[in-house]
Amino acid sequence: VVEEGETVEILTRRPDWYEVKSKNGNVGWARASALARTLEPTGDPVDLPSVSYGDYLKNSWRVGFTMGQYVKGELDGSDNFSVTGGYRPLSWLGVEVEWGKTYSAEVSGDYYGANLLLEPLSRWRVSPYVLVGIGRMSVDAQPKLVPLGIDESSYNAFGFGGSCYLVRNFVLRGESRWYEVSADPNDVDLQEWKIGFSAFF
Repeated sequence: VVEEGETVEILTRRPDWYEVKSKNGNVGWARASALARTLEPTGDPVDLPSVSYGDYLKNSWRVGFTMGQYVKGELDGSDNFSVTGGYRPLSWLGVEVEWGKTYSAEVSGDYYGANLLLEPLSRWRVSPYVLVGIGRMSVDAQPKLVPLGIDESSYNAFGFGGSCYLVRNFVLRGESRWYEVSADPNDVDLQEWKIGFSAFF
């Protein structure tokens, strides 16, 4: 047993195991996955040859916040923000639910959906990912006399972005996303960029 905040010394490495020595001289073996949850004095994850960012992201819940702007389509120039909650069953695969608001001087609305995130290089500190999602959005024009093709509509989404793991449980995200919104008489295409953060626990 090692107390929180105590320093340990690594003596020997075996596959998935490390022999460590505590401050009071006790020697024992620890799994690499357990040792990966220790921190350097700077607050960064300890740099182990066999352990990377993907190892401590596995089986993690996460919450996040993003904000951005639409850059194409009927909502061009409108701002948005969203909150997300998700779970990562594998280091390279995550699922999340999302709720957000769209707003400008001319439009206001809500959207909610579910996303699947594929992050094959999650072991890297800066890691690209691909996102696919589905959901619904509701948008009203201000004033009401201005017609919009989007009212209460479902959408499909595709996006790509990057995650930068600042510390073990805090991630900065940047993303570009495209929407295909079901509308009458024709579908509407939207594009947005967003930036935000996620925290894992």
